[in-house]
Amino acid sequence: MKILLLLILLTTPCFAQVGVGTVNPEADLHVAGDVIIQEELELGVLPSVTNTDEDFKLLTRQTNSTPINGEITRLDVDELTVAPINVFKYYFYNLRYDNIIDLNLSFETSKYIVGIADFRYIGNPVNKVMLNNSDDSIGAFVVRTFQSGGTWHLEIRNRFLNTTNQTNAVNYEVTFIIYDTSFYRQLPTITTNLNGSNTGTASSIPDVY
Repeated sequence: MKILLLLILLTTPCFAQVGVGTVNPEADLHVAGDVIIQEELELGVLPSVTNTDEDFKLLTRQTNSTPINGEITRLDVDELTVAPINVFKYYFYNLRYDNIIDLNLSFETSKYIVGIADFRYIGNPVNKVMLNNSDDSIGAFVVRTFQSGGTWHLEIRNRFLNTTNQTNAVNYEVTFIIYDTSFYRQLPTITTNLNGSNTGTASSIPDVY
């Protein structure tokens, strides 16, 4: 009987909860405090989330946490005012010539990244000018967003030439994509001098990690 009882004890599976920073774990692994993962975090099958689920949070890994990169933190979706990616369409009319020199879009640069998805020019053509008695020039047309004073701004214009009329010359339709910096970050600008050539190699590779 003693041998049989010993065999039963040896073959009986044991289950235990592990606590880190707590003596009363409430899950298979209960960590009370910060978690740092420096390489990859691999999970098995994740439970699905439906549109009726409530009180759930998203976990993300910070690549710039200190003193060690890789801190696991919580992204509180309740504090988000916009979705990760938002699309807005703007319509501009009654411009002087074709110039939007500096339009404040009022999106804070610390919270958002603003890009242009598409652009439509509607209206009068630009007055061409003669160069070297032979070539016609249509100037330099610019469509861009830029940062100024903590917000995103818009420039749409021909920097050197104008349209045929002073007002009501053109209408603009612009679609903006607004990225929330909680999910995305803006990569630094890379400047490369091609030294007058049509080919070359970029001066550096962006660090996307």
